[in-house]
Amino acid sequence: MTDEHSPATGRDPNATHPILVLRGSVRYLFMFLGVMALLFVCLSLVAVGQIEMSRPTSGIGEGLFAILFLGVIVYVAVKARQADFTKPLMVIGPQGITGQKLPKLIPWSMIERVDIPRTWWAGLIYLTVRKDADPEILEQLRKRQPLERTVAIPHRWVPGFRSSQVKDIVNRYFERSQQS
Repeated sequence: MTDEHSPATGRDPNATHPILVLRGSVRYLFMFLGVMALLFVCLSLVAVGQIEMSRPTSGIGEGLFAILFLGVIVYVAVKARQADFTKPLMVIGPQGITGQKLPKLIPWSMIERVDIPRTWWAGLIYLTVRKDADPEILEQLRKRQPLERTVAIPHRWVPGFRSSQVKDIVNRYFERSQQS
């Protein structure tokens, strides 16, 4: 249920607040790995000369790309084994944000800034955690060096919600925490 459909939104403080749940999809994982494996096999066959191209090639470039695709397949498979597909990857609610890779709930009061890129191709909302947040949370977020203190939320793949609704919900939760 979204707030858009609730007639009591904005008036009743006890109105139902949407909770956004991001789940991993095994189907999409297998589709991605299947396409990558198909490209790997095709490029490998071209590299060893089993498939001839319209122009003669040495096979070195195809072989290097085949090795690259094999590396991507192995990387994605290893990362997928670390995720628990029976649990949500991330849950965004009125109390805060929690996820499989976060040690505990990050309350909205610990969020310093919300950055929503205005370009149509940007698929993430960036939340910056305050410097005085829980050290355990900061330690987990520091492991990803370029985005230190940042939590990225994909806004396009939340089932049951449009991208604009997800952005509005995150903004509303953040603004509500700044007012109190």
